[in-house]
Amino acid sequence: MKISIGILPTKSDADVILHPVKYGDSISYEPSAEEAVIALMVKYFIYDELSDELKEYFDELDEGYLYSESNFDEFDLETIEEKLNGNDEIIIGRDILLHPQKENILKLANLLRKKFKVNEFIENTNLDEIEDIEEFNGSVVYCDECENENILISKQFKIANKINSDKILVDSKEKNVVLDESLKGVFGIICEKTDKYPFKRVKIN
Repeated sequence: MKISIGILPTKSDADVILHPVKYGDSISYEPSAEEAVIALMVKYFIYDELSDELKEYFDELDEGYLYSESNFDEFDLETIEEKLNGNDEIIIGRDILLHPQKENILKLANLLRKKFKVNEFIENTNLDEIEDIEEFNGSVVYCDECENENILISKQFKIANKINSDKILVDSKEKNVVLDESLKGVFGIICEKTDKYPFKRVKIN
């Protein structure tokens, strides 16, 4: 069973897809919350297999804050658990490799190797403190690596940004509006190359 995290749902063929962009039956969380999500996965799935030193680290986590600010909860973890088959793989994607806390996320991913195959990790158990989750308020888009002048939007995004035409300006660049019924939530998707974490606030006219 494959689990992807940090890969846009429209580009993942995993059985369970974790990503801030909610598409179909994917499991969503807040942008920039990957560090919290993976830490919560480690504590849920492999806590009993950790050393006493690492157990102490996870005992001190503020789970209430992480669950609430990441918008990722025990129900989501149970959903993942129900689909495991003993030959399970976690695929770490582009978003995590561009995340400001990449190093600590990959250290946490290394611990998941006790239960899962993992494609990206750092073999180091000197974990850093989990950083506060950045808030993305206002109009927010995901920068996909593609080549067109479209903005893919959900009904919620259309309503929230008062979009009433087939073309809009996103940070002064004209985009063709494409409504996708499978896309949920309040994040749009545009084509734009970036070497930074791919969610950004934009101005829409």
